[in-house]
Amino acid sequence: MEFLRRAIFLLSLMAGAALAQTTSPGNVVGLDCWVGQDGPPLHTNFIRCMVDRDLPYPVLVDQRLDAFLTDLHKELHGKSGADAERMYKANIELVRESVSIWNIRIFSFPYEWSWQEGRPQQLVRSVLCPRDVTCVVNVYPH
Repeated sequence: MEFLRRAIFLLSLMAGAALAQTTSPGNVVGLDCWVGQDGPPLHTNFIRCMVDRDLPYPVLVDQRLDAFLTDLHKELHGKSGADAERMYKANIELVRESVSIWNIRIFSFPYEWSWQEGRPQQLVRSVLCPRDVTCVVNVYPH
């Protein structure tokens, strides 16, 4: 099941990159991310990412999901990653039905020096960004 989810994710990311190549100048892909954590018992940390809705993106058929992602994007840009995480958890069933938010498991919350060196952004670029495409990554802290 996990292999299938990853394969679907990679295909959707490549399709998004192809769309970005045809609809946005300069082959730019953008991701908005935040650090979140699953609840008990493990309290696993994740960097959660979605397509940056400030750049051209494919319109989703599911209007509820599209509205949720628009609201989540506003939450990230207007408030904080903690607010986005609360919104994400409140809509977890809707999120689980889609492949619109990707999770990168991390072993601990990033340290201050890690943020200063841009390590969360580097991790996201290495995992989610297609090659030969400019990938703008914003990671919002708690």
